[in-house]
Amino acid sequence: MATFFFKRLARATPIALNNALSFGGANKTKSGFSGFRIPIGAIAAVSGGISYYYCFSSSNLAHLDQINEEAGSKVALNSDKWIEFKLQDTARVSHNTQLFRFSFDPTAKLGLDIASCILTRAPTGQDAEGKPKYVIRPYTPISDPDAKGYFDLLIKVYPEGKMSQHFASLKPGDVVEVKGPIEKLRYSPNMKKHIGMIAGGTGITPMLQVSLLYANVSPDDILLKQKLDVLATSHPNLKVFYTVDNPSKSWRGGTGYISKDMAIKGLPGPSDDTLILVCGPPGMMKHISGDKAKDYSQGELTGILKELGYTEQMVYKF
Repeated sequence: MATFFFKRLARATPIALNNALSFGGANKTKSGFSGFRIPIGAIAAVSGGISYYYCFSSSNLAHLDQINEEAGSKVALNSDKWIEFKLQDTARVSHNTQLFRFSFDPTAKLGLDIASCILTRAPTGQDAEGKPKYVIRPYTPISDPDAKGYFDLLIKVYPEGKMSQHFASLKPGDVVEVKGPIEKLRYSPNMKKHIGMIAGGTGITPMLQVSLLYANVSPDDILLKQKLDVLATSHPNLKVFYTVDNPSKSWRGGTGYISKDMAIKGLPGPSDDTLILVCGPPGMMKHISGDKAKDYSQGELTGILKELGYTEQMVYKF
């Protein structure tokens, strides 16, 4: 049943960008974006967008041979080398978030497995020896994993974000170097009976299933709210609770940081059949679950989840 639900989300009926993202005042670019559509994925729809480095060892790279055998088609990604992908078009989603579509061989799939991400890099000059220096950030496309010829990234542009500012400077025809896929969480059908999620800001992108607590600065910062509301209405198993730091006069959701009371009411309780997924900025991670260890392993479980009785086996930090 869980597999059916995930596939249903991953292949949700695409809707036009200006309808799907009207809450953020999305605007089409001059090059024409009426054909740009957003299929919202389940766990597969991850776009990192968090403003700090991740380091990955080669053992974390997903094996494309296995994906190729299962999919029975060509894949565009390569886990061993950086590949250039051309920017096809962009669209503004909210006051500080943009959608980017990159194109490649129309007969190939990207090659991204469920709960995996990609690495992107951009040049930042040269070191003392004259060798090129790069900024590297992880993202995961929000487009359908089975889509051919393109992938979409949803990225929040930070004023001092080196990689997000690089993306914002791109024009159609420019290229970005990509490597992957990077496996984050190995998902298998029915691995848990209950899945709960806690997200902050762009941390929403891995969190489109079951029970979701979603925190933002203001109502205008809530990404994909319209789509989430439609999914919650269509799927009784998907429960969404929003909370914001700076509510508007008409706001009817929660206010302030995610609290113990919110977690108790909005998440499945601790048990061997429960998995809580957490994704968000460092401050939120520290408050909810504790951040990852310095070597980017899961690290010790702390914060309100530990206080509520969850164990390290019940929590996964993206």
